[in-house]
Amino acid sequence: MSYTASALSFALQGLSKPVVFTGALLPINDLTGDGRMNLIFAIRTAQLDIAEVCIVLGPHVLRANRAKKVDQSFLSTFDTPKMLPLADFNIDVTLYPHRMVRRKRTLVVQPEFNPNVILLTLNPGLSEKYLDAILAAEPHGIVLRAYGPGMLPESLFPWVKRVTEIGIPIVITSQILRGRVDLHRYRKQLTLEQMGVISGKDMTFECAMVKLMWALKQAKNPRRLRELIEKDLVGELTE
Repeated sequence: MSYTASALSFALQGLSKPVVFTGALLPINDLTGDGRMNLIFAIRTAQLDIAEVCIVLGPHVLRANRAKKVDQSFLSTFDTPKMLPLADFNIDVTLYPHRMVRRKRTLVVQPEFNPNVILLTLNPGLSEKYLDAILAAEPHGIVLRAYGPGMLPESLFPWVKRVTEIGIPIVITSQILRGRVDLHRYRKQLTLEQMGVISGKDMTFECAMVKLMWALKQAKNPRRLRELIEKDLVGELTE
């Protein structure tokens, strides 16, 4: 759901009303399950002063492109670790000011995505031979989950340079749940930016994946691709 809802937030820009994703851990006809409760919360969300794609499983209304599945409990299946919910249901409804509100907008529909993007998680001992095998699949883009604020071992720098030189964009995200990539923090990271690596900033890896898929269809050159990825378009990152 994180991937699908994030993708829809880029495909449907300029919303004037909410688009709500919901679901359940148990079937809706199970009286002890969460299906009926989630459906009620979703219907109530559709009536709120919100104008963006949301995920609602439990009493929290979450920005779709910031949400991750974090648990299997009824009340906290999804969360947005790097921001507050858009709204909370309790006795009353609490709406938070960072949400996108309803107003007249021009809906822009851009549903094209390039699916040829690979997600790669950095781990100790990752060899260049393994990475070359990934290149054999001829990806059009790579999302790389790095350490901390975007750290890579220097042994992988030649591979990164080779990939960017043949025109395959690399977007770096952090493996830390509440992490943020900062390619200017250390000299080594600045070298990565000079090689052409793109910062995913504080995007979730799910959002970074679908945003890169979407941006590859919109951008006509590498410079425009970087601008789209590093810019906050629909609340998916903090600039």
